[in-house]
Amino acid sequence: MITIEHGPEHKVVTIRAAGTLTANDYDAAVPELKHAMDLAEGPLRVLIRLEDFSGWEIEAAWKDLKFDIRHGSDLGRIAVLGETTLEEWGTKLSAPFIGADMKFFPIDREDDAMAWLKY
Repeated sequence: MITIEHGPEHKVVTIRAAGTLTANDYDAAVPELKHAMDLAEGPLRVLIRLEDFSGWEIEAAWKDLKFDIRHGSDLGRIAVLGETTLEEWGTKLSAPFIGADMKFFPIDREDDAMAWLKY
């Protein structure tokens, strides 16, 4: 499941990803994320919260990669809050495919992640 929460200034959105992400999750989330990019003045900054995250179905992973390649330059910094070392490594491995600065933070360091996003 993916949910998107919009910040008060339209500069930062929070994406919550939980469970196993499906193609339907992406189909529902992408229009809202594109709308957030349109509202942002400059690159949109993103906080991704991985909560009980267990990965992607194959079609969902493909949609995620295509979105990142097409829209990475529309994004500013991306902070990923996660719970596992695997999520940290996943963040590091996906960073080269995205045109944005991306950094992993442990789930209990949300304040640090938000400060880094706003820097």
